[in-house]
Amino acid sequence: MKHMLRINRLLLFSLLAVSNLCIAQGDSTKPESSVTIHHFIVNNSFQYLLIEAKIKVNNRWQPLKRQVFQLYLDSNRAENLINKVMTDSDGKAKAIIPPGLKSTWDASTTHKFIAVAEATSKEEETTTEAEITKAKILIDTSNNGGTRTVNVQVLKFENDNWIALKDVDVKIGVKRLGGELKIGDEETYSTDSLGQVAGEFKRDSLPGDVKGNLTLIAKVEDNDQIGSLSIEKIVPWGIYVQPVTNFGQRALWAARGKAPIWLMFMAYSIIVAVWGVIFYLILRIIKISRLGKKEEKQKVLHDVSVG
Repeated sequence: MKHMLRINRLLLFSLLAVSNLCIAQGDSTKPESSVTIHHFIVNNSFQYLLIEAKIKVNNRWQPLKRQVFQLYLDSNRAENLINKVMTDSDGKAKAIIPPGLKSTWDASTTHKFIAVAEATSKEEETTTEAEITKAKILIDTSNNGGTRTVNVQVLKFENDNWIALKDVDVKIGVKRLGGELKIGDEETYSTDSLGQVAGEFKRDSLPGDVKGNLTLIAKVEDNDQIGSLSIEKIVPWGIYVQPVTNFGQRALWAARGKAPIWLMFMAYSIIVAVWGVIFYLILRIIKISRLGKKEEKQKVLHDVSVG
């Protein structure tokens, strides 16, 4: 009997030790995080980086807020520092590549961007890298027999020469206030062996500026080799639409003095009716009060005459 009790105690202690070990391992498991570096070149001149950081909590990806990153070009040496940034509420941070790194940029055809996440009380220092090839995007237009075409070419820099980049997805659109409008039926175009795409412009009678100009935009988004490129071109393919305003005219959305006559009539009629009822009730109350005083006076006179 004592032997069985000892065995049971040993088994119980073993189970407790295993459970505590499992709990300790579960507590020590670090949350999964993800850092993505996006590189943008606008009009083949302006460059910037966009850092997107996320963390996995309860099996759901959430923005990693207020995380500090040090961004470097090619190596994490002090002279190659791009900027020190902190992520916002969306887990994103933006950094412009400074002119002081132009010589480093021009020295190579491929570059590596390094994002070093500073250590915190809960997280160790981590490093994320992204490599891109120098590239550029060109845009031109043509008009043959009334058919307007937008021509785009994507090139990468290799062996001291600009060469065509094949099989790159390009979006071509027209800039509008709410975003970008496709120029035709295609969502994207894929470059051929010459790095070129051609899209027919099918947006007739599209409102432009005061001169009828439209802004075309061609872009490559998050390409694994060259990052994101975009370029714009102004073309006189729109129409000028004379602004129509009803300012000074009577309308529901106009100022108080320019409200429609029927609306003003209804409003004033309601006001007159409400105040009329109020004055009527006041007059009735005054009349009732006078009648009460008169009746009381008559009663007093009657009592005196009887007495």
